[in-house]
Amino acid sequence: MPNDIILNILLRLPVKSLLRFKCVCKSWRSLIEDPQFIKHHYDMSKSDVNRHKIFLTGGICDNMDNYFYSVDAPLQYDSVVSVLETPIPGINTLSRVSFISSSSNGINLIVFPYDLIILWNPATGESRKIPSPIPKRKKLERRQFPAIYGFGYVSSIDDYKIVRVGGKDNSHGHFEIELFSTKSNAWKLFGKFPPNSFYFEGGIVTIDGIVYMIEMADLSRNINRSTILSFCLENEQFQDVLFPDQIQKFQDPILYVLGENLCLTRMHDLARGDFEVWHMIKDGSMNNIWSKILTIPSMHCGRCLRPVSLMKLNGYVMLLKHKGDFEVYNSNGEQIEIVEVPGLESSLFFNCIVPYVESLFSPKRKRI
Repeated sequence: MPNDIILNILLRLPVKSLLRFKCVCKSWRSLIEDPQFIKHHYDMSKSDVNRHKIFLTGGICDNMDNYFYSVDAPLQYDSVVSVLETPIPGINTLSRVSFISSSSNGINLIVFPYDLIILWNPATGESRKIPSPIPKRKKLERRQFPAIYGFGYVSSIDDYKIVRVGGKDNSHGHFEIELFSTKSNAWKLFGKFPPNSFYFEGGIVTIDGIVYMIEMADLSRNINRSTILSFCLENEQFQDVLFPDQIQKFQDPILYVLGENLCLTRMHDLARGDFEVWHMIKDGSMNNIWSKILTIPSMHCGRCLRPVSLMKLNGYVMLLKHKGDFEVYNSNGEQIEIVEVPGLESSLFFNCIVPYVESLFSPKRKRI
């Protein structure tokens, strides 16, 4: 067959098939490993919802082992559930995953206790251990410090960057901001925030090379309301992103990614417990427009709901409950259906969930 036809066929195949077809001949191997092919394949996969996946970590509630799952998205009764091999043998026996980032180019950043950091492409199985930002010292026991991580790709310089905001032995109560570059394989100190500056339960997410995190209100610094901080990985600068006017500082907002937009959830009324989902859209003038897309009355929800995906039908949002229950709601807060997926039994407990697109990008090799 002509080479252009072979190229078009290979671009439409899943990652698993391409990994096998690298063994067909040298020319196919060279093509599949070509950086431009990898990028083109990923761009096509992003535009095809049937190639989207959901990455889950968790396990049985009374078992401390970590298990990693990849599930077809959008979730349906016939979605395929795959149990993934751990990126490092025996790592699932350490303890529950502390944090997992928003996916970037199909690569996930996973943080275990004591700042054990792994970059992992679950589609190819390749992983890379990142040097810990906490220096090891002799005769000192390991200590776990509160921290949040952001992770994203900067295409202009072909570099993945990791942001860490958290404490350390020598930070004297301040939260240090550190930045890691996969090109230099080194951390650098970027700055410091005062103690108690961040709502660590509020999440940190990355969209298009911008890391978003929640900074707490602090009257001692004349900050009378919480705000969302954005950090651009390319120019390494902070900016404020205001909450919707209706969001107050004591309503525990939490950040997520919904589709390709920044999303937050909150309990609208602490007495009634109504649950709301908002998302932010950037208009052509670079202004941020917030809109509420879902309100679930307290009678239909608990406090442990997490947005998973925005369905194609207008106003339909899929959420994960505190166990392995996926439910779809419309914009009026009416529960449409419970999505039961064989392999994701209700006895499982999921502590991290990240939508991603399978790719051939490697956390190890040089990228385009």
